Amino acid sequence: MRDFFIRGYEIVLTLVIVAAAVGVAVAAIGAMIGPISLGAEVAPLQGPYAAAAILLGGWLAVLVIGGALYLGLGIYHNTQRTADALELLITLRR
Repeated sequence: MRDFFIRGYEIVLTLVIVAAAVGVAVAAIGAMIGPISLGAEVAPLQGPYAAAAILLGGWLAVLVIGGALYLGLGIYHNTQRTADALELLITLRR
């Protein structure tokens, strides 16, 4: 049952990261199309500069957060493999 939840978490994590990356791209396209109005003021970055800033910052955030979450999954899998190897070693020594 534990493996079911870990695999499910991997699938959900992948879907969320892909959706976040697509969301960043859509936000960048939206920023390129029209200016962002902050009340009566206009945003300091407009057009392609705003799109580049959103793409760079957004994808960097997705990369860092997604990498940290996948790092946790990698630690889990490495710990599981180590436990299996130690169990096999103990079984062979008997």
